[in-house]
Amino acid sequence: MRRAILLRHASAGEAREDALRELAPEGHSEAASAGRRIAALGATWLPTRALCSTALRASATLEAARGELGSLAHVEFSAALYLASAGELLRALQRLPDSEPCVLVVGHEPGLSEFVRLLAGRASPSERASFARGMPPASFAALEFDIARWEDAAPSCAELAAFERGDVP
Repeated sequence: MRRAILLRHASAGEAREDALRELAPEGHSEAASAGRRIAALGATWLPTRALCSTALRASATLEAARGELGSLAHVEFSAALYLASAGELLRALQRLPDSEPCVLVVGHEPGLSEFVRLLAGRASPSERASFARGMPPASFAALEFDIARWEDAAPSCAELAAFERGDVP
């Protein structure tokens, strides 16, 4: 069993360059709350590796959430995850080492919600409705994969274990 948590960055402010947007004041508490909610899923959901967009708001979200998740053995920042499509996110997942049972991916919309729809193709209508509107800041989807290797990840291969919207207190 493999697990992935897909976390959208927390609320960000404005900047001249999109990749340099910092977290808004509420973004830090949103990210920490997301970390607590992920940790509350249980020990099997504590990620051992994080893949994170190089955008400032994504890396700041990871840092704030990380404080609630314990230590991550490996953190990889990738410019390829900045505004990545569902297909690009799938390729990043497929390249993970098989020694990683649970990963955290911190990224952006609309790619993350498209990625959830791609992977959790067998989700029930009510589950699909929960993430059909996209992922607000600090939302996350927890997915379980019944695959032997990460390279086997493919459309509709995952079960949606949890979807938590960041806009819900």
